[in-house]
Amino acid sequence: MRFRVFIFLLFLHSISIAGGSIYSRFGLGILRFSTVDKTAGLGGLGIALFDPIYVNRYNPALWSELARVRISGGYLYEGTAMRDKVKNTFLTSGNFDGVLFAIPLWKKYGLTFATGIMPFSTVNYSIKKDSVLENKYFSQRYKGEGGISNFVFGFSFRPFSKLSLGVRGEYYFGTIINSWEADFGSSEFFFSDIKRERNYGGLGFTVGIAYGLGFRKNSLTMGFVFSSPVNLKGLTTVEYTIPVIGSSTVSEVNELTSKLPYRAGFGFSYFVADRVQFSGDVYYQNWEKFHINGEHPKEITDAMRIGAGVEVLPSREIMAGFFEKTSYRFGIFYNKTYFKIDEKQITELFFAIGFGFPVSFDTRMNFSVEYGFRGDLEIVRDRILRLSIGVNTGEIWFVKQKLED
Repeated sequence: MRFRVFIFLLFLHSISIAGGSIYSRFGLGILRFSTVDKTAGLGGLGIALFDPIYVNRYNPALWSELARVRISGGYLYEGTAMRDKVKNTFLTSGNFDGVLFAIPLWKKYGLTFATGIMPFSTVNYSIKKDSVLENKYFSQRYKGEGGISNFVFGFSFRPFSKLSLGVRGEYYFGTIINSWEADFGSSEFFFSDIKRERNYGGLGFTVGIAYGLGFRKNSLTMGFVFSSPVNLKGLTTVEYTIPVIGSSTVSEVNELTSKLPYRAGFGFSYFVADRVQFSGDVYYQNWEKFHINGEHPKEITDAMRIGAGVEVLPSREIMAGFFEKTSYRFGIFYNKTYFKIDEKQITELFFAIGFGFPVSFDTRMNFSVEYGFRGDLEIVRDRILRLSIGVNTGEIWFVKQKLED
Protein backbone atom coordinates (compact mmCIF):
# COMPACT_ATOMS: atom_id res chain seq x y z
CA MET A 1 0.00 0.00 0.00
CA ARG A 2 2.72 2.50 1.00
CA PHE A 3 4.76 1.61 -2.09
CA ARG A 4 1.75 2.23 -4.38
CA VAL A 5 1.20 5.61 -2.75
CA PHE A 6 4.86 6.53 -3.37
CA ILE A 7 4.63 5.50 -7.06
CA PHE A 8 1.43 7.55 -7.39
CA LEU A 9 3.20 10.64 -6.03
CA LEU A 10 6.06 10.16 -8.50
CA PHE A 11 3.53 9.77 -11.34
CA LEU A 12 2.05 13.17 -10.48
CA HIS A 13 5.49 14.68 -11.13
CA SER A 14 5.01 14.05 -14.86
CA ILE A 15 1.65 15.86 -15.11
CA SER A 16 1.48 19.58 -15.84
CA ILE A 17 -0.96 22.03 -17.42
CA ALA A 18 0.24 25.28 -18.98
CA GLY A 19 -0.91 28.71 -17.80
CA GLY A 20 -0.44 31.15 -14.91
CA SER A 21 0.14 34.82 -14.08
CA ILE A 22 1.93 37.52 -16.08
CA TYR A 23 3.71 38.49 -12.85
CA SER A 24 5.73 35.28 -13.16
CA ARG A 25 7.58 37.02 -15.98
CA PHE A 26 9.70 38.88 -13.39
CA GLY A 27 12.50 37.65 -11.14
CA LEU A 28 12.40 33.89 -10.70
CA GLY A 29 8.62 33.73 -11.11
CA ILE A 30 5.87 33.22 -8.54
CA LEU A 31 7.35 32.00 -5.26
CA ARG A 32 5.63 28.86 -4.01
CA PHE A 33 4.30 29.00 -0.46
CA SER A 34 1.03 27.18 -1.01
CA THR A 35 1.52 23.45 -0.54
CA VAL A 36 -0.64 20.36 -0.84
CA ASP A 37 -0.37 19.19 2.76
CA LYS A 38 -2.30 20.47 5.77
CA THR A 39 -0.67 23.92 5.60
CA ALA A 40 -2.57 24.86 2.42
CA GLY A 41 -5.84 24.95 4.39
CA LEU A 42 -4.20 27.08 7.10
CA GLY A 43 -3.02 29.92 4.87
CA GLY A 44 0.29 28.25 3.89
CA LEU A 45 1.93 28.68 7.30
CA GLY A 46 3.98 26.12 9.21
CA ILE A 47 7.10 27.49 10.92
CA ALA A 48 5.84 26.30 14.32
CA LEU A 49 3.08 23.93 13.20
CA PHE A 50 3.50 21.06 15.64
CA ASP A 51 2.03 17.72 14.52
CA PRO A 52 3.61 14.27 15.08
CA ILE A 53 2.19 12.93 11.76
CA TYR A 54 3.15 15.88 9.52
CA VAL A 55 6.47 16.21 7.63
CA ASN A 56 7.04 19.94 8.05
CA ARG A 57 8.20 21.72 4.86
CA TYR A 58 9.13 24.97 6.58
CA ASN A 59 11.03 24.05 9.75
CA PRO A 60 13.34 20.99 9.84
CA ALA A 61 13.46 21.16 13.65
CA LEU A 62 9.88 19.83 13.79
CA TRP A 63 10.87 16.55 12.14
CA SER A 64 12.03 15.44 15.59
CA GLU A 65 8.48 14.65 16.67
CA LEU A 66 7.73 12.14 13.91
CA ALA A 67 7.05 8.70 15.37
CA ARG A 68 6.97 6.75 12.11
CA VAL A 69 8.45 6.71 8.63
CA ARG A 70 6.33 9.15 6.63
CA ILE A 71 5.77 10.05 2.98
CA SER A 72 3.80 13.09 1.86
CA GLY A 73 3.10 14.78 -1.45
CA GLY A 74 0.37 15.72 -3.88
CA TYR A 75 -0.97 17.84 -6.73
CA LEU A 76 -1.97 21.50 -7.06
CA TYR A 77 -4.39 23.04 -9.58
CA GLU A 78 -4.48 26.81 -10.03
CA GLY A 79 -6.83 28.95 -12.10
CA THR A 80 -5.93 32.62 -12.63
CA ALA A 81 -8.29 35.26 -14.01
CA MET A 82 -6.18 38.25 -15.09
CA ARG A 83 -7.71 41.63 -15.77
CA ASP A 84 -6.34 45.04 -16.67
CA LYS A 85 -8.04 48.20 -17.97
CA VAL A 86 -8.54 46.67 -21.42
CA LYS A 87 -9.22 42.92 -21.34
CA ASN A 88 -9.70 39.76 -19.30
CA THR A 89 -7.74 36.49 -19.59
CA PHE A 90 -8.18 33.17 -17.78
CA LEU A 91 -5.32 30.69 -17.49
CA THR A 92 -4.96 27.42 -15.62
CA SER A 93 -2.03 25.40 -14.36
CA GLY A 94 -1.56 22.09 -12.64
CA ASN A 95 1.63 20.71 -11.15
CA PHE A 96 3.10 18.12 -8.88
CA ASP A 97 3.82 19.94 -5.64
CA GLY A 98 6.70 17.97 -4.22
CA VAL A 99 7.26 14.88 -2.11
CA LEU A 100 8.98 14.46 1.27
CA PHE A 101 10.23 11.27 2.89
CA ALA A 102 11.19 11.15 6.60
CA ILE A 103 12.76 8.34 8.68
CA PRO A 104 13.02 8.53 12.50
CA LEU A 105 16.43 7.10 13.46
CA TRP A 106 16.59 7.64 17.25
CA LYS A 107 13.23 8.51 18.75
CA LYS A 108 14.60 9.24 22.22
CA TYR A 109 16.50 12.29 20.93
CA GLY A 110 14.29 13.07 17.97
CA LEU A 111 16.99 12.20 15.44
CA THR A 112 15.18 12.08 12.11
CA PHE A 113 16.45 12.09 8.54
CA ALA A 114 14.30 13.63 5.80
CA THR A 115 14.72 14.21 2.09
CA GLY A 116 12.61 15.15 -0.88
CA ILE A 117 11.93 17.70 -3.57
CA MET A 118 9.82 20.85 -3.31
CA PRO A 119 8.93 23.64 -5.76
CA PHE A 120 10.55 27.01 -5.05
CA SER A 121 9.17 29.13 -7.89
CA THR A 122 7.02 28.78 -11.01
CA VAL A 123 7.05 30.64 -14.31
CA ASN A 124 3.88 30.16 -16.36
CA TYR A 125 2.33 32.79 -18.60
CA SER A 126 1.12 33.16 -22.18
CA ILE A 127 -0.06 36.59 -23.29
CA LYS A 128 -1.09 37.72 -26.77
CA LYS A 129 -1.10 41.39 -27.76
CA ASP A 130 -2.62 42.67 -31.00
CA SER A 131 -1.23 45.90 -32.50
CA VAL A 132 -1.26 48.03 -35.65
CA LEU A 133 1.86 49.51 -37.27
CA GLU A 134 1.59 51.69 -40.40
CA ASN A 135 -1.93 50.36 -40.98
CA LYS A 136 -0.64 46.80 -40.80
CA TYR A 137 -2.02 44.36 -38.23
CA PHE A 138 0.43 42.22 -36.27
CA SER A 139 0.34 40.18 -33.09
CA GLN A 140 2.90 39.59 -30.36
CA ARG A 141 2.97 36.69 -27.96
CA TYR A 142 4.91 36.59 -24.72
CA LYS A 143 5.41 33.17 -23.14
CA GLY A 144 7.24 31.83 -20.14
CA GLU A 145 7.62 28.44 -18.53
CA GLY A 146 9.73 26.55 -16.03
CA GLY A 147 10.82 27.43 -12.53
CA ILE A 148 13.16 26.55 -9.68
CA SER A 149 12.92 23.37 -7.60
CA ASN A 150 14.60 22.55 -4.31
CA PHE A 151 16.08 19.15 -3.43
CA VAL A 152 16.40 18.95 0.37
CA PHE A 153 18.12 16.57 2.77
CA GLY A 154 18.67 17.06 6.49
CA PHE A 155 18.32 16.03 10.11
CA SER A 156 16.52 17.05 13.27
CA PHE A 157 17.72 16.58 16.85
CA ARG A 158 16.02 17.12 20.23
CA PRO A 159 18.67 17.73 22.93
CA PHE A 160 16.04 18.59 25.56
CA SER A 161 12.41 17.59 25.96
CA LYS A 162 11.03 20.95 24.81
CA LEU A 163 13.78 22.07 22.43
CA SER A 164 14.38 20.78 18.93
CA LEU A 165 16.97 21.78 16.32
CA GLY A 166 17.10 21.03 12.62
CA VAL A 167 19.23 21.68 9.57
CA ARG A 168 18.75 20.77 5.95
CA GLY A 169 20.96 21.10 2.90
CA GLU A 170 19.30 22.45 -0.22
CA TYR A 171 20.16 22.16 -3.88
CA TYR A 172 18.28 24.69 -6.01
CA PHE A 173 17.99 23.82 -9.68
CA GLY A 174 15.80 24.54 -12.66
CA THR A 175 15.30 26.14 -16.05
CA ILE A 176 13.33 29.27 -16.91
CA ILE A 177 12.39 29.96 -20.55
CA ASN A 178 11.07 33.32 -21.77
CA SER A 179 10.11 33.88 -25.40
CA TRP A 180 8.72 36.62 -27.63
CA GLU A 181 7.08 36.02 -30.99
CA ALA A 182 5.83 38.47 -33.59
CA ASP A 183 3.51 37.49 -36.45
CA PHE A 184 2.80 40.21 -39.01
CA GLY A 185 0.30 38.09 -40.90
CA SER A 186 1.50 39.40 -44.28
CA SER A 187 4.00 38.38 -46.93
CA GLU A 188 5.44 41.90 -46.74
CA PHE A 189 6.81 41.10 -43.31
CA PHE A 190 8.45 38.10 -41.73
CA PHE A 191 7.69 36.12 -38.61
CA SER A 192 10.39 36.51 -35.95
CA ASP A 193 11.01 35.34 -32.40
CA ILE A 194 13.49 35.45 -29.53
CA LYS A 195 13.85 32.74 -26.88
CA ARG A 196 15.96 33.03 -23.73
CA GLU A 197 16.70 29.98 -21.60
CA ARG A 198 18.37 30.26 -18.20
CA ASN A 199 19.62 27.20 -16.29
CA TYR A 200 20.25 27.57 -12.56
CA GLY A 201 21.98 25.49 -9.90
CA GLY A 202 23.31 26.22 -6.41
CA LEU A 203 23.67 24.98 -2.83
CA GLY A 204 22.26 26.50 0.36
CA PHE A 205 20.90 25.49 3.75
CA THR A 206 18.08 26.17 6.21
CA VAL A 207 18.35 25.95 9.99
CA GLY A 208 15.37 25.73 12.31
CA ILE A 209 14.58 25.92 16.01
CA ALA A 210 11.39 24.86 17.78
CA TYR A 211 10.56 25.24 21.47
CA GLY A 212 7.53 23.95 23.35
CA LEU A 213 6.54 20.80 21.43
CA GLY A 214 3.19 20.03 23.05
CA PHE A 215 -0.25 19.19 21.69
CA ARG A 216 -2.51 19.47 24.74
CA LYS A 217 -4.63 22.40 25.89
CA ASN A 218 -2.58 25.59 26.47
CA SER A 219 0.52 24.08 24.80
CA LEU A 220 2.58 26.71 23.00
CA THR A 221 5.22 25.97 20.36
CA MET A 222 7.46 28.69 18.91
CA GLY A 223 9.61 28.28 15.83
CA PHE A 224 12.31 30.15 13.93
CA VAL A 225 13.87 29.43 10.52
CA PHE A 226 16.74 30.98 8.61
CA SER A 227 17.66 30.18 5.00
CA SER A 228 21.13 31.12 3.81
CA PRO A 229 21.95 33.19 0.73
CA VAL A 230 22.55 30.97 -2.30
CA ASN A 231 24.95 31.57 -5.18
CA LEU A 232 23.35 30.25 -8.35
CA LYS A 233 25.40 29.49 -11.45
CA GLY A 234 24.49 28.26 -14.88
CA LEU A 235 24.15 29.23 -18.53
CA THR A 236 22.01 31.66 -20.51
CA THR A 237 21.13 30.62 -24.05
CA VAL A 238 19.47 33.15 -26.37
CA GLU A 239 18.13 32.09 -29.74
CA TYR A 240 17.19 34.63 -32.43
CA THR A 241 15.19 33.69 -35.49
CA ILE A 242 16.49 35.81 -38.39
CA PRO A 243 13.59 36.97 -40.62
CA VAL A 244 14.84 35.84 -44.02
CA ILE A 245 13.33 33.46 -46.53
CA GLY A 246 13.57 29.99 -45.08
CA SER A 247 14.55 31.58 -41.72
CA SER A 248 17.57 30.62 -39.67
CA THR A 249 18.40 30.61 -35.97
CA VAL A 250 21.38 32.18 -34.26
CA SER A 251 22.29 31.17 -30.71
CA GLU A 252 24.38 32.86 -28.02
CA VAL A 253 25.53 31.07 -24.87
CA ASN A 254 26.90 32.93 -21.86
CA GLU A 255 27.71 32.13 -18.26
CA LEU A 256 25.06 33.03 -15.70
CA THR A 257 25.52 34.07 -12.07
CA SER A 258 22.74 34.94 -9.66
CA LYS A 259 22.22 35.19 -5.92
CA LEU A 260 19.23 34.26 -3.79
CA PRO A 261 18.96 36.41 -0.64
CA TYR A 262 18.63 35.21 2.93
CA ARG A 263 15.14 34.51 4.26
CA ALA A 264 13.98 34.33 7.87
CA GLY A 265 10.73 33.64 9.66
CA PHE A 266 9.10 33.29 13.07
CA GLY A 267 5.96 31.37 13.97
CA PHE A 268 3.91 30.11 16.87
CA SER A 269 1.33 27.40 17.42
CA TYR A 270 -1.07 27.35 20.39
CA PHE A 271 -3.62 24.74 21.43
CA VAL A 272 -6.65 26.71 22.58
CA ALA A 273 -8.20 23.35 23.48
CA ASP A 274 -7.06 19.75 23.16
CA ARG A 275 -8.47 19.60 19.63
CA VAL A 276 -8.19 23.24 18.52
CA GLN A 277 -4.83 24.57 17.29
CA PHE A 278 -4.21 28.21 16.32
CA SER A 279 -1.05 29.14 14.40
CA GLY A 280 0.61 32.22 12.96
CA ASP A 281 3.71 33.04 10.86
CA VAL A 282 5.78 36.04 9.80
CA TYR A 283 8.27 35.48 6.97
CA TYR A 284 10.75 38.05 5.61
CA GLN A 285 12.81 37.80 2.40
CA ASN A 286 15.69 40.14 1.62
CA TRP A 287 15.20 40.29 -2.17
CA GLU A 288 16.92 43.67 -2.47
CA LYS A 289 20.10 41.55 -2.43
CA PHE A 290 18.96 39.46 -5.39
CA HIS A 291 20.87 39.92 -8.62
CA ILE A 292 21.38 38.34 -12.03
CA ASN A 293 24.85 38.79 -13.57
CA GLY A 294 25.65 41.49 -11.03
CA GLU A 295 22.53 43.57 -11.69
CA HIS A 296 19.53 43.93 -9.42
CA PRO A 297 16.24 43.85 -11.40
CA LYS A 298 14.25 47.04 -10.75
CA GLU A 299 11.04 44.99 -10.55
CA ILE A 300 12.25 43.10 -7.44
CA THR A 301 12.11 44.30 -3.82
CA ASP A 302 12.03 42.92 -0.26
CA ALA A 303 9.03 40.75 0.63
CA MET A 304 7.04 40.10 3.80
CA ARG A 305 4.38 37.46 4.41
CA ILE A 306 1.97 37.22 7.38
CA GLY A 307 -0.51 34.41 7.93
CA ALA A 308 -2.79 32.86 10.55
CA GLY A 309 -4.90 29.73 10.69
CA VAL A 310 -6.88 27.38 12.94
CA GLU A 311 -7.37 23.61 12.83
CA VAL A 312 -10.13 21.70 14.60
CA LEU A 313 -9.91 17.92 15.05
CA PRO A 314 -13.01 16.70 16.94
CA SER A 315 -11.52 13.35 18.00
CA ARG A 316 -8.29 11.34 17.90
CA GLU A 317 -9.98 8.10 19.00
CA ILE A 318 -9.57 5.13 16.66
CA MET A 319 -13.23 4.11 17.02
CA ALA A 320 -14.58 7.61 16.36
CA GLY A 321 -16.69 8.24 13.26
CA PHE A 322 -15.37 9.48 9.91
CA PHE A 323 -16.42 13.11 10.38
CA GLU A 324 -15.18 13.16 13.99
CA LYS A 325 -11.70 12.11 12.81
CA THR A 326 -11.73 14.63 9.96
CA SER A 327 -9.65 17.80 10.48
CA TYR A 328 -11.26 21.16 9.61
CA ARG A 329 -8.95 24.05 8.74
CA PHE A 330 -9.30 27.76 8.04
CA GLY A 331 -6.60 30.29 7.20
CA ILE A 332 -5.72 33.70 5.80
CA PHE A 333 -2.49 35.33 4.65
CA TYR A 334 -1.33 38.70 3.39
CA ASN A 335 1.79 38.84 1.25
CA LYS A 336 3.81 41.86 0.16
CA THR A 337 5.39 40.05 -2.79
CA TYR A 338 8.85 40.69 -4.19
CA PHE A 339 7.34 42.27 -7.33
CA LYS A 340 7.52 46.06 -7.72
CA ILE A 341 5.95 47.34 -10.93
CA ASP A 342 5.93 51.05 -11.79
CA GLU A 343 7.32 51.72 -8.28
CA LYS A 344 4.31 49.99 -6.71
CA GLN A 345 4.76 46.81 -4.65
CA ILE A 346 2.37 44.03 -5.63
CA THR A 347 0.42 42.48 -2.76
CA GLU A 348 -1.63 39.32 -2.27
CA LEU A 349 -4.54 38.47 0.03
CA PHE A 350 -5.74 34.86 0.28
CA PHE A 351 -8.41 32.95 2.21
CA ALA A 352 -8.23 29.18 2.68
CA ILE A 353 -10.31 26.26 3.86
CA GLY A 354 -9.13 22.67 4.13
CA PHE A 355 -9.94 19.18 5.32
CA GLY A 356 -7.85 16.23 6.47
CA PHE A 357 -9.76 13.03 5.75
CA PRO A 358 -8.83 9.76 7.51
CA VAL A 359 -8.11 7.06 4.91
CA SER A 360 -6.69 4.41 7.20
CA PHE A 361 -5.13 4.21 10.65
CA ASP A 362 -2.03 6.19 9.68
CA THR A 363 -2.93 7.74 6.30
CA ARG A 364 -4.69 11.02 5.70
CA MET A 365 -5.81 12.72 2.52
CA ASN A 366 -5.69 16.52 2.58
CA PHE A 367 -7.94 18.65 0.41
CA SER A 368 -7.77 22.46 0.36
CA VAL A 369 -9.37 25.39 -1.44
CA GLU A 370 -7.69 28.80 -1.58
CA TYR A 371 -9.08 31.97 -3.13
CA GLY A 372 -7.27 35.27 -3.33
CA PHE A 373 -6.22 38.41 -5.16
CA ARG A 374 -2.91 39.71 -6.49
CA GLY A 375 -2.16 43.23 -7.80
CA ASP A 376 -4.72 45.84 -8.89
CA LEU A 377 -6.41 47.12 -12.05
CA GLU A 378 -3.88 49.93 -12.50
CA ILE A 379 -1.37 47.22 -13.49
CA VAL A 380 -2.88 43.71 -13.62
CA ARG A 381 -5.40 42.23 -11.21
CA ASP A 382 -5.24 38.46 -10.63
CA ARG A 383 -8.10 36.52 -9.08
CA ILE A 384 -6.75 33.09 -8.14
CA LEU A 385 -8.40 29.80 -7.23
CA ARG A 386 -6.25 26.93 -5.98
CA LEU A 387 -7.36 23.36 -5.38
CA SER A 388 -4.91 20.93 -3.84
CA ILE A 389 -5.01 17.30 -2.91
CA GLY A 390 -2.27 15.51 -0.99
CA VAL A 391 -1.52 12.22 0.70
CA ASN A 392 0.27 11.82 4.02
CA THR A 393 1.01 8.23 5.01
CA GLY A 394 3.25 6.44 7.49
CA GLU A 395 4.39 3.07 8.75
CA ILE A 396 6.77 1.50 11.26
CA TRP A 397 10.22 0.40 10.08
CA PHE A 398 13.20 -1.19 11.85
CA VAL A 399 11.07 -3.04 14.46
CA LYS A 400 12.74 -6.12 15.91
CA GLN A 401 10.55 -9.23 15.75
CA LYS A 402 10.34 -11.42 18.83
CA LEU A 403 11.21 -15.05 18.13
CA GLU A 404 9.27 -17.84 19.78
CA ASP A 405 11.17 -20.50 21.69
